[in-house]
Amino acid sequence: MKIITTHLSADFDAFASAVCAQRLWPDHLILFPGSLEAAVRRFRAEMSIPINEVKLKEARRHKIEHAVVLDTPSPTRLGEVWDLIQRDGCPVTLIDHHDAGDEALPASESVCRAVGATCTLMVDLMSQRGLNPSPEEASLLLMGIYEDTGSLSYRDTTPEDLRAAAWLVDKGATLSWVRRWVVKGLEPEQLELLNDLVEGMEERRLGDIQVAVSTVEVDHYHEEAAYVVHRWVDTFQLPVGIALFVRPPYIQMILRSRVAGLDVGTVAKTFDGGGHATAASARISDRMVVEVREELWETLKRAIPPAATAGEAAGRQIFSVAVDVTVDATKERLNQLRVNALPIAEIEGDDLVGVVTRQLLDRAISLGLGHRPVSLVMTPGVPSVEADTPLEELRTLFLEGSHRFVIVTKKDRAIGLLTRMELFRRLFERLPAAGAALDHRMAAERPVTQTVTRLLREIAPPWVDALLAKARAVADAQAAPTYLVGGVVRDLLLQRQNEDVDLVVEGDGIRLARVLAEHLGARCHHHEPFMTAVLTLPDGHTVDVASARTEFYRTPAALPEVITSLIRQDLYRRDFTINALAIALEGDRFGQLIDFFGGRRDLKHQEIRVLHSLSFIDDPTRAIRAVRYARRLGFQIAPDTQHLIRTAVAEGVLDRLSGQRLHRELNFLLSEPHPTPALSLLAELGLLEAICPALKWNEQRRSFLLEVETQLGWYLVEKLGEAPPPIPLFLGGLAALSGEGGPALLASRLQMTGADGRNMERLVEDITALKQITTEDHSLSLRVREVEERAPEALLLAMAGLDLDRRRVLARAAEAATRISAPVSGQQLRDAGIPQGPHIGRAIQTVRAGVIDGRVNAADALEAAIEVAEESLKIWEER
Repeated sequence: MKIITTHLSADFDAFASAVCAQRLWPDHLILFPGSLEAAVRRFRAEMSIPINEVKLKEARRHKIEHAVVLDTPSPTRLGEVWDLIQRDGCPVTLIDHHDAGDEALPASESVCRAVGATCTLMVDLMSQRGLNPSPEEASLLLMGIYEDTGSLSYRDTTPEDLRAAAWLVDKGATLSWVRRWVVKGLEPEQLELLNDLVEGMEERRLGDIQVAVSTVEVDHYHEEAAYVVHRWVDTFQLPVGIALFVRPPYIQMILRSRVAGLDVGTVAKTFDGGGHATAASARISDRMVVEVREELWETLKRAIPPAATAGEAAGRQIFSVAVDVTVDATKERLNQLRVNALPIAEIEGDDLVGVVTRQLLDRAISLGLGHRPVSLVMTPGVPSVEADTPLEELRTLFLEGSHRFVIVTKKDRAIGLLTRMELFRRLFERLPAAGAALDHRMAAERPVTQTVTRLLREIAPPWVDALLAKARAVADAQAAPTYLVGGVVRDLLLQRQNEDVDLVVEGDGIRLARVLAEHLGARCHHHEPFMTAVLTLPDGHTVDVASARTEFYRTPAALPEVITSLIRQDLYRRDFTINALAIALEGDRFGQLIDFFGGRRDLKHQEIRVLHSLSFIDDPTRAIRAVRYARRLGFQIAPDTQHLIRTAVAEGVLDRLSGQRLHRELNFLLSEPHPTPALSLLAELGLLEAICPALKWNEQRRSFLLEVETQLGWYLVEKLGEAPPPIPLFLGGLAALSGEGGPALLASRLQMTGADGRNMERLVEDITALKQITTEDHSLSLRVREVEERAPEALLLAMAGLDLDRRRVLARAAEAATRISAPVSGQQLRDAGIPQGPHIGRAIQTVRAGVIDGRVNAADALEAAIEVAEESLKIWEER
């Protein structure tokens, strides 16, 4: 006999895995070692799912040849079935998502990894073997995934669980089964039990984690107590919730955790139970509840992650101003750093002697004291704490003292600065990680964090993976917090590959870059004024490294000036929330996503959003960039950001933008595939005419540019040349529709000079000339000459404005210009005795024209060219 078995009290994850395992092992029988959970029993009674099952009584009489064990690594949770397996010494195949550590049952074959449900592993096995589940099997597996991942909301839910769920829906799984049997309402008895949990709840703060333990006396066994505990934890957003159901001589312990670093499965093992990091249980007998509860609290104290300290949370750079700096200059320094308070230092040395706030400075300036030293208005003394002070102890210090920051010290030496915002972010960041939802505008006060190490492994190219490991080692050695930032983080979360690697260092980025270059065997080229460096790796890849910086604009649309800062200020200077994400690379924080400004939320909602209301006033090119990202990613520009763009346009900020910067940003935009919708969005936002009055927009012009795209596609497919520059082609073509002066006006605004400027200025003239040669009876060679004398954008714009027959005329000329080359060379003519001179060029052109028009056979081209050259030479000599 061959069996498929699972743990006592099988839930939907275990039951569904067992049912579908028969598709993988069709000659095996299902053996449930104990009773199914009540919800599973009700489901079986109503839905009548057919399975090949054997009872324990029958299994005792047979020799077991092979056992497939599902959803438990623990022999004790198999009950008597494990005794039968040991009796017969049969091989075991283990498929499970729990971590049993050293207590896992011995298996000859195992499929075990950290996903949210065993059903997820079954989906992977079925997919690998090309087995498609029936709609009923798919629905069962989906129920198992939803049950064990808390409807895909538990902390240990993985991307693989989400992909498995999507695959099952694609195979016909019905969510109505999930709603009916898994995400169900509470029965009256369950509501009463939930009320008892609330009344019996004791809360304590262990470290910086709020833990709830509820003791409830019951008179009978509640089969679905685990579901009620889940609803209790979920309803009250408990980071950790543990229920003790007391029915002498037994105590049923059910544990749930939303806290990273706390594995309640390990806690349950202390009481001979088990489970995984977020959900576990234990059945305790012959012990007093008071004794169990006290042991539980002591176990939790040891298991809870250590409380964060001031030293861990402090920023390593301390920005200050000297006592003799003026009030006005100090206010400007606050604006540059985007902070509201600064410590004041002695003129010589690092001693800090006072604190000044934005309010104090504003008051001093209003009193005419802007030219006086800041020491006149500062508050003497600087609050300080030791590095090992738990953050929880600082809560009262900040609230009662109204401090904006404290200096963190170690052995009387200042090692960092901890702000009020950072303190409260650290104190409350575990709640959002546990699932508490707050609007993204709150994120500036405390970033949402999430570990993305799995994404780094799965999405990042191998060379990036290796680079980040080296960067981590160097950052740790230098005690320099280092982050992966920018578009590469955005694309990682979108599961797109991006090899544009940017690192930001809180501290000396150039120093870290030099050391990293030594470890990688790379070349390091640094730029001291900008605090940046570029590493060129042996394989040619490049990496940008920069000190964390903030920037300020002295006037609207000016180029920014930069100074050193911390990671939050560095991210705040970026263009959009989705680009203001970072991944920590140092120490235990390696792989942690840092999101101060709601970028992850905007990625989820597919929105482009700026970080502050003056963003487009500071840098108007961001408006064009917003359109570019919206088109590239398939996102929408958020309504508030659209409003800010229109406000900036109305303020005329684009008028202050230099032509070179505008040209560069527009070139990036129009170089993206299919640029016409991007221009349509620019027009909708009022940006097109703000760039140049000749860039007017309507439906007819949109259709024209779509035709230009079609002609460009033909041009490239036929390999008639490189794609023309996008600005003359699309913006020049649009401006040309406004009349002869339109392209010249555009060229002037974009400061286009040289050949580019001249081609733009005569664009209407060139388009008109090319159109004219399609209406009169011209030779093909003349048309070829006209095409060759003009820029390719003029050709494509002319073709887009013609009917099909006339377009074909130009197409034939363009193809001939590319494919019919000169049939003879100047060297051939010189070898034939023709002396060097202009008559050689004229002979070659004349013969080529004859070949194009069919008047000269290519085989006779050299003879014809010699004849033309000699005739030309004779005429020249006679003159």
